[in-house]
Amino acid sequence: MGKLQVKLETFFWGKPPSDPKERRLLLKLDLVILSYVCLSYFSNYLDRANLANAYTTGMKEDVGFKGNDYTYANSLFTAGYVIGQWPSALILSSGRISPRFWFPFCMVAWGLCTLGTAWAKTPHQVWGIRFTQALFEASTFSGTHYILGSWYKDRELGKRSAVFATAAQMGTLFSGIMQGGIISNLDGKNGMAGWQYLFIVDFAITIPIAIYGFLMFPGTPHTTKAFWLTEEEREMCLRRLPHVEHVKMTPSTLGRSIKKLLGSWRWYLFTSLFMLSATSFEKVGVYTEFNLWLKSAGYTKQQISYYPSIFTAMAIVSTYVLTLISDETRNRFIINPIMFIAVFISSVMLLNWDHLNKGAHFFAYIIGGLGYAGQASNFAWANELCRDDDVLRSITLFSMNWNLWYQIVAWPVVEAPRFRNGQIATLVTGAASVFVAVAILYCSKRYPPDLPQAEIVEFDGRLTDVTGTPHGEGDVESKDPENLHGAISTVKHV
Repeated sequence: MGKLQVKLETFFWGKPPSDPKERRLLLKLDLVILSYVCLSYFSNYLDRANLANAYTTGMKEDVGFKGNDYTYANSLFTAGYVIGQWPSALILSSGRISPRFWFPFCMVAWGLCTLGTAWAKTPHQVWGIRFTQALFEASTFSGTHYILGSWYKDRELGKRSAVFATAAQMGTLFSGIMQGGIISNLDGKNGMAGWQYLFIVDFAITIPIAIYGFLMFPGTPHTTKAFWLTEEEREMCLRRLPHVEHVKMTPSTLGRSIKKLLGSWRWYLFTSLFMLSATSFEKVGVYTEFNLWLKSAGYTKQQISYYPSIFTAMAIVSTYVLTLISDETRNRFIINPIMFIAVFISSVMLLNWDHLNKGAHFFAYIIGGLGYAGQASNFAWANELCRDDDVLRSITLFSMNWNLWYQIVAWPVVEAPRFRNGQIATLVTGAASVFVAVAILYCSKRYPPDLPQAEIVEFDGRLTDVTGTPHGEGDVESKDPENLHGAISTVKHV
């Protein structure tokens, strides 16, 4: 491999392993794991985003939404999401039910709920469907971050987390484009509205992805029986990561993990970090303020479907670019003030509503796309600092998605499209999230967690761990673990 190719691959995807066998293994993992989790989250967010698209392109009138009915639908979805996270967190870290079965099962369940939304007749039916749908969708986002942390090294994690996070924005992007096409070509066909076809198409996309996951997804390194991994590759999956004892969950082991969780700053601070940052930095997409402004400004249904795609494209590009910066500087913290600056500009502009022309409105909404980078960098940060206990890591990652109260209080749809209270709340919670990020940075240095040590591996008779630190007799010429050549002949654990 040429030096330029290595440099480009290192910058955009992480440093490739020098061992050809590990390089081939990593390629396999990327092709299967990333393809499935990205398709799954694409479908997840496609189903989720389409309620906003349907609401602004005819569903509001057909179903009879009034007042804050739409806000309640979103809040009930969030309630189901919060409740559904707990069983998923425990199931994935229990060692008893493979993610290979759990993820596809949840996909089929939420796909059926999505299909049912096409025939909802009242807001109350939509509320019930959305609550139930969220119970199953809760498995995907934090669950995937848990899985990525189970398969990938710290230096591999950031960019792959970014690719996964942008899959959600691809779902949102495709949703708007798909809805525009459906409105133009299917609205009124066979006596059905365009927004109804939107949910039917969602279902048709979701089920094949679930089948693919059942057939190909490998589960976790400790339990995988994937046919596309050789026995040697399965052993390598365990050797290349820091050693964490794998046990099936029992009341005793769960109790120890919960005690550890409650006694650590990590659960409290990481939960607070993303709860605050998601409710503030992701405001443009979560509260559909761009769509609602377009509707109030008199844009056509097709324009309402297409124009928010510009914001979504900004979210996709900025998430990956900011994660590159985070990886290259080895600084997860820095992304939080960058996101706050972008959303600060957006909210301050929109608080001066009467002084904005249409171009300024577009800019204020589009710059908000930078607020989505935390979905990759902050979850990678939590993964890296919680490797010592699978249950602690799982519960921490799932707990980071709590934001039930916020939309009802700060972003009720009756205040659209200005959302003055929402913009003020964004400035407050955004600043608070940066403060929490500072606290995490301080605690990680002042009270570092007792993370598992890397495996000790013998390279050509010389013992070294994956940090490149020599052990025992002999020396290691390179401090870069990827430059340690030679066959692995002995594996020991610290």
